[in-house]
Amino acid sequence: MKDAVKVASAVLAVILGIALLVWAGFAVSVLLSGPKGQGDAIKQKNSAQNWTTAQARFEKQYQSVISADEKIAVATESLAAKPDDLTLQQTLAGIKSACISAVADYNAESRKYLSEEFKSADLPYQIDKTNPATDCK
Repeated sequence: MKDAVKVASAVLAVILGIALLVWAGFAVSVLLSGPKGQGDAIKQKNSAQNWTTAQARFEKQYQSVISADEKIAVATESLAAKPDDLTLQQTLAGIKSACISAVADYNAESRKYLSEEFKSADLPYQIDKTNPATDCK
């Protein structure tokens, strides 16, 4: 009987020891998760793939804003020639809406951690809504 109690006590001690080690490992991983997450984010941000993708995205988004603004000018001229044309009115409204969305996308991307630092030097930090080339008017 004493041997059975000793064996049961040893098994229980091993189980408790394993449980304690598992819990300790989990606790350490939780404690280090903040610094590890920050380090992983820095590595991802500084990767060549992220840098080139972000830079290309800014170029494309900026040109989308410029292009939409130019399309607004063309649609406005067309509408001036035919002010009662419902199709031209709707086309202009659609182009303005697309331009506003393109500006919002560019500005949002400018604030994202993974891309904020990777736009070309000649691109603005955010789109200036008072600039005639990017005002969506």
